[in-house]
Amino acid sequence: MMEDNSLDIITEYLPEHCRCSLQKVKCAVKDKATEIVLRADAPFCIYTSKKVFYVTENGFLSDTCHAEGLISVSAKEIESTVLKLCDYSIYAFQNEINSGFITIKGGVRVGLCGKAVVNHGEVTNVKDISTLSFRLSRDIHGCSLALLQKIKPDGGVLLCGSPGSGKTTMIRDMARELSYQHRVSLLDERGELSAHSHGKNGYSLGLCDIYAGYPKGIAANCAIRSMAPEIIICDEMGDKSDVDLLMYSMRCGVSFIATVHAQTMQDLRRRRITSDLINTGAFRYIVFLSSDHIGQITKIYEMCDSGD
Repeated sequence: MMEDNSLDIITEYLPEHCRCSLQKVKCAVKDKATEIVLRADAPFCIYTSKKVFYVTENGFLSDTCHAEGLISVSAKEIESTVLKLCDYSIYAFQNEINSGFITIKGGVRVGLCGKAVVNHGEVTNVKDISTLSFRLSRDIHGCSLALLQKIKPDGGVLLCGSPGSGKTTMIRDMARELSYQHRVSLLDERGELSAHSHGKNGYSLGLCDIYAGYPKGIAANCAIRSMAPEIIICDEMGDKSDVDLLMYSMRCGVSFIATVHAQTMQDLRRRRITSDLINTGAFRYIVFLSSDHIGQITKIYEMCDSGD
């Protein structure tokens, strides 16, 4: 099993004083960190699945935002970091910025907050960016093997868990493993699954046919019409349009493997969209991951047998 986390990649983009301090605490957080967050005129933060840490100028971690010597990031440093993230060409990343994120090498998605410029109901620019949230991307070869031994993936799988539970890591490895036995199309809307950057995929994905940067619906239509997939894999479902996408795929005889944010079956049933997703019948298996250990399975529901 191989693990590749993206902390070193993130470190390259940080302001110098953040970079130097992060290097000192890297060993303490590399296995636990899920997000690195910069906020204008606020402390430099490292998030884990359980708590938030604040970094000091001397390279120590504090669990309180009131500690002395915490690193603070200025608005000017945020602006400089955004330029670096975009290879000093904001225009080239404008569509991503308007959608609230930038994907950099290593499949690292950087969420951003700022002031939207809206024209005819659509966001055409984001100004005065005040927050950058670097989400760590991990690639763990073989992490899905235990799950694949328990299920028949061509029956459809919905992978559920809280943020940081390893959903993306798990379906990336599922895509890789399954591609050697099935025709697999991977819908990588944000570039996280393939670590697609500058025309190259950062992660090996076996024999998958990869649609990078496409909206899910368009990518699925292209795949079904031209690639004859047996299985389509995508991350983060939860829009009303995803229900129609599942129904269309089922009519075409294609199985879906996807993820949603939910910690229990009650969570899925309580929300209208996720309830509609499972009621399509597209998912034979509903799999829940632990919030404590990345990729650890806590429960598998087999819908056709359990009646859940």
